Order: sequence, then structure tokens, then C-alpha cells
Amino acid sequence: MFKKILVAIDGSEHSMKATDAALELAQMDQAHVELLYVAPSFKYLSAETATIIEQLEKDMMEESKGIVAKAAEKFEGKNVQFETNVILGNAADLIIEEAEKKGIDVIVMGSRGLNAVSRFFLGSVSHKVLTYAPCSVLIVR
Repeated sequence: MFKKILVAIDGSEHSMKATDAALELAQMDQAHVELLYVAPSFKYLSAETATIIEQLEKDMMEESKGIVAKAAEKFEGKNVQFETNVILGNAADLIIEEAEKKGIDVIVMGSRGLNAVSRFFLGSVSHKVLTYAPCSVLIVR
């Protein structure tokens, strides 16, 4: 049923449960899984803080790689093809863009994440993905 699965992760308990659900789906359908972490970008902040922003984004990318590695451990030895990806930008927009670009069949993600600031300014990431994704979306609680 699903041959390409995109799992949006952020390190939260809900996203780790989503990773487990995606693994089960992938095993049933022999699907390929992409574990995607979108680190927030702070480019919209003032030019005066450019050096600070640059360092903050670098630090966030390093932390993101650790979170993705933790999720990837769940797939080791499970006979499921998977890849990892960490990108910088707006989470909802980039999850949707990645799904469109790669012809994803289903996006699996947690119902709530760690980024309360993003939710406040942009609305819920899961809600936006659910509304605008080009494919099915499985929200895991």
C-alpha cells in the first residue's frame, strides 16, 4: 500500500512513536522510509545578530543529527530501507515540499512536537501538513 514513507521527527515522544509506527508500516509493505528533521531557521531575525544566528543554526543542525541518529537506530537490523535527512527552514513547508519532490505515499508524524515557538507563530506543524500535504498523513499520539 505505501512504498515511500516520510517520517517527520523532532525528538519529542510523539515523533518517536511516529517513528515506531512508520517502521511497522514499512515492514508490512517493504517500503522505503525517510527520517526527516527540519531544524528551524532564524533568518528572519535582524542583520545585527547574523553571527549569533549563524552559530545557533549550526548548533541546531548538530543537535538535529543526533536526534535523527537516535530515530535511525530503530531501523537498524530490521530489513527496512531507510535514509536520514536534516534540513533547515520552516518545518511544515519543508515536510510538504519533501513529500511532493520525492513522491511520498504517506507522511507519518507526531501530533505534538517540541517547538512551541513555531506553533505560536505559524500554527501547528502537524495541522498545516495534514491540511496541505499531497499525500496521506498519519498523525500518531
